[in-house]
Amino acid sequence: MRSILYGIALLVFLMTSAAEAKSAKYISSHYKYIGVFEKSKKTEHLKTTMNLDVMRKFIRTQWRKGYDISEIKYGNGNWIAVFEKASPKSHQTYLVAGRWEAVNARLDAYWKQGYYMTNIEHGLAEWVVVFEKNTPYTSQAYERRKTLDDFSDAVHTRWKMGYDLIDVEYGEGHYTGIFVKGTSYKGQALTIRSRWIDMAKVIGSYWKKGYRITNLEFTLGRWMGVFSKYPDAKAQGFETVKTVEKFKEIFAKRQKEGYVLTDMAEGW
Repeated sequence: MRSILYGIALLVFLMTSAAEAKSAKYISSHYKYIGVFEKSKKTEHLKTTMNLDVMRKFIRTQWRKGYDISEIKYGNGNWIAVFEKASPKSHQTYLVAGRWEAVNARLDAYWKQGYYMTNIEHGLAEWVVVFEKNTPYTSQAYERRKTLDDFSDAVHTRWKMGYDLIDVEYGEGHYTGIFVKGTSYKGQALTIRSRWIDMAKVIGSYWKKGYRITNLEFTLGRWMGVFSKYPDAKAQGFETVKTVEKFKEIFAKRQKEGYVLTDMAEGW
């Protein structure tokens, strides 16, 4: 397996059912894009642009071709979206809003139509919220907190209520978590670390316990990792690269090896 290095970098990749780590002394202050990959036969496309309006055109084009948004991320001046072949029953829409209050004001209308939030992203002072219809979800909620401790407490409270955490984002001075009921998850954990190298070690320990990464996020100097257990979990791994151009190369390489991208993160 070829390591991808920029300056001093880290590569960790899980093959079959065991974790194999290749690492070097790693400077966490380097900016990086991180891709989480999992074994799958699904078909994906990746699109990048510096302009949100251009990304909106990409979305419309991919929908016409039968692909849904599976991930969307803004970082270091770039919008990145991954599109996955949609099921015949799925239906997506999204909204763009400058304030979370504008999102909140429209949530009831979406929920009444059977839509659930599946992905949220904050970039360039804009919220992009993806909604999907005909999901297995039966209920949804969100939590917004100003401090990480309060947010962590809210997550644990939601878990006790039977909800699962499916996305985390920081924006407008708040940590926002999206929760649903009706997933196939059999357990979740939330881990917070200040340095990426420490989070990388935590990831390896959770893999050994049977968990998989379902969300990574960098917020105010902290890495947040959401780990979940679910049936038929496949081989998973991650790669870090410095530029969006390298990220596209890694995406194409992993596709050829039978992996799909399940989550993205970016930070220091």
